[in-house]
Amino acid sequence: MKKNQLIELYKLFHLIKFSQEYIIKKYHPEDEMRCPIHFCLGQEALASSASFFLKKKDFVLSHHRSHGYYLAKNCPINDMIAEFYGKKSGSNAGLAGSQELSYSKNNFFSGTILSGMFSIALGTAFAQKKQNSKNITAAIIGDGGMEEGIVYETLNLASLYKLPIVFICENNNYSVHTNIKTRTKTSNFKNKVKSFDIDYIKISDHKIDKIFNKVNQAFSIVRKKRKPVFIEFDTMRTCSHVGPESDDKEYNYRNRDLLLWKKKNTYKDLLLKMLKVTSPEIIKKIEKVNEKKLITAFSMAKKEKFLDFENSVKLNFINSYSKIIKKFSEPKLDFQEGQKETKLNPY
Repeated sequence: MKKNQLIELYKLFHLIKFSQEYIIKKYHPEDEMRCPIHFCLGQEALASSASFFLKKKDFVLSHHRSHGYYLAKNCPINDMIAEFYGKKSGSNAGLAGSQELSYSKNNFFSGTILSGMFSIALGTAFAQKKQNSKNITAAIIGDGGMEEGIVYETLNLASLYKLPIVFICENNNYSVHTNIKTRTKTSNFKNKVKSFDIDYIKISDHKIDKIFNKVNQAFSIVRKKRKPVFIEFDTMRTCSHVGPESDDKEYNYRNRDLLLWKKKNTYKDLLLKMLKVTSPEIIKKIEKVNEKKLITAFSMAKKEKFLDFENSVKLNFINSYSKIIKKFSEPKLDFQEGQKETKLNPY
């Protein structure tokens, strides 16, 4: 990685990391945020790397642990924090919260339905292909999402129609508190993905330059060849499944995994690389800028107003449609309602 790339990557990586730590700190005892929150501490690396290869008109469709990808898509942090407080200045006017965090101006959307965004990626990528666009779609799920049937329907159609999608699976080995070995007969995602004739890239290394290069490789394939690629990223959230409280202390379900993961500290690796190309003073300055961004965002969010009920209804029932839609088909009235009824008889 070049020096300027490393510095820019550190800026975003630290912003994601610090934002999660600061929100966790503020969530309790304030109790003013209006939604449950899934934090991405420990999983900052892939989103930070992907930010270099995402363009504004690309679509990013994320799982509910989405803050890193929201910031990687250059969406405003002020709007994100205001959204958590349920304020009308939030990215979704305070109506969606963290699990459905979105910012339509930058084509970023996330969803709480497990693996739902994978299937939506078919629509955005098909539109990109049909319109001869140079843009692509990135869709992200966790390893728990790989147990949903819709994932395999999506991979099949993406391969069949050669759609420009970067599929990303952040594999932290747990679906809530359940280890992957107790959930599924085979956890070999490579075999499953390759069965659909989709290129598969595995990232197991914690070193940031290795992660960066493989993400670059995946995005380059999709942009140049206009076909899907699947990334499996071995990672580990260092926070609880949901909320600021530590469920590790309560359930003791992954002590060994966390001890092993401490030896694979990507943030520490990134920091050591930064110290080789720049001074501690520059690093501290970057961190201070990020800290100020969060403090300002929280201060502004608390002063904002809530959306009134009438406007919330209007936002949920919009009477306009995309410009892509030229006309609606006329309803057909030739339904054969007089068909014979099937009579069920005993075997």
